[in-house]
Amino acid sequence: MNGFRIAAKQGHIEIQLEEVYGFPEATSHFGGYDAKASVEIKSGKYSVKGEMYVTTGEISLFYDQLKACYQRLGGEVEFTNYDVSLEMKLTFNAQGQVLITGRFKERPDQDNELLFEMESDQSYMISALEDMEQIVRQYGGMEGKRGG
Repeated sequence: MNGFRIAAKQGHIEIQLEEVYGFPEATSHFGGYDAKASVEIKSGKYSVKGEMYVTTGEISLFYDQLKACYQRLGGEVEFTNYDVSLEMKLTFNAQGQVLITGRFKERPDQDNELLFEMESDQSYMISALEDMEQIVRQYGGMEGKRGG
């Protein structure tokens, strides 16, 4: 799996890297490597499947922040890709509950967008963190893995 899935009680957010550009030599000025990704969001009866561009560095930063919130049972972590087609925020509380909110807008020139809110908990984050860790190991952090 070259992606990750954040599960919730009534849905999920799944991001799959379809193509990673420049690996291992040409890193993005946004950090890591540019990538074309597919995204699937299901929130209750609403869903969307689309494309977005992201960097492996953005995923690495999100992984680090998500792991920190997971470990301390509190805080907020935000993820926004560089073209701002996906914005999401995960808010952790001390009881292990996680509120996931955000929006996805595949094309900035059209008014179609999905606003979502999902309830999750800390137990759902384990597999997402494991999958993101694999991406970070493969592609490195913000600096990438220049020189292989």
